[in-house]
Amino acid sequence: MYQHSMEIFYEPNLRLTRARGLRGYNAGFAETLGCGTFDQHQKDLVWRLLGDTPIGRHSVVVDVGCGIGGPSGWIFERFQPARLIGIDYCTASVQEANARWAHRTRRPCFLQGDAHSLPLADASVDVIFNLESALHYPDKRQFISECRRILKPGGVLCLGDICTHRKKFFAALGMLNNLASQFSTHERLWSAGDYRETFHALGFDRIRHEEVSVQAANSLHDGLTEIARDGWKAARGYRRRFFYLCFVEKLLRRRWLTYDLFTTCRSQVSTELEK
Repeated sequence: MYQHSMEIFYEPNLRLTRARGLRGYNAGFAETLGCGTFDQHQKDLVWRLLGDTPIGRHSVVVDVGCGIGGPSGWIFERFQPARLIGIDYCTASVQEANARWAHRTRRPCFLQGDAHSLPLADASVDVIFNLESALHYPDKRQFISECRRILKPGGVLCLGDICTHRKKFFAALGMLNNLASQFSTHERLWSAGDYRETFHALGFDRIRHEEVSVQAANSLHDGLTEIARDGWKAARGYRRRFFYLCFVEKLLRRRWLTYDLFTTCRSQVSTELEK
């Protein structure tokens, strides 16, 4: 039931990206309104989250919650790592990602999988990228524990998520999940503090945190303006998602929702649980 609901939730995003020639569907990053296209804003959010994370030609990179493969592709094209593996829970998204890269000889590998049980060996990954996906995870602590398991000592987790300090309010909206509609987000929102505490508890250090709520709202505003400029008829197939994103943009600008970026490293020191 949960997977079926998530497939329904992301179907309008898939139609939107096809109609507008977009490679991804994250909120994006824009310092000011009107400073670029929505496509560029999405790339800018990826680079903002990665920061100076070292990715070389011998690196193994995993994009958990890869969607249709936009960020995976941008990272692959810029850094040319030895392997880039994209994992997503939604079968339709994985199929779309594979179809978009089918013509390329050297390419990322896209797999269907669960973030709570990653299909990778212990200490086998240099960098994990996770953008705007963890808000849907029922057990974020288990996901972060899995990240620690597959990261090499000193490996980097780059995580960007929508958070809130108003968890009771958004928990009440969970009744929409019973409808199995495109508004069934199954979100389990944490605060930024919840993430910091869990990183520390599970053996991560050198935590860098940045809140970019206004910049994400600016980016969404620009993207919605591009859609509105083309008219109502052109938005057929994703009109309700347009209004949903308008609502998200307003919540980010008022900081009822926050957009938080974290970069943290797996500790080089074994935890008590590993001894």
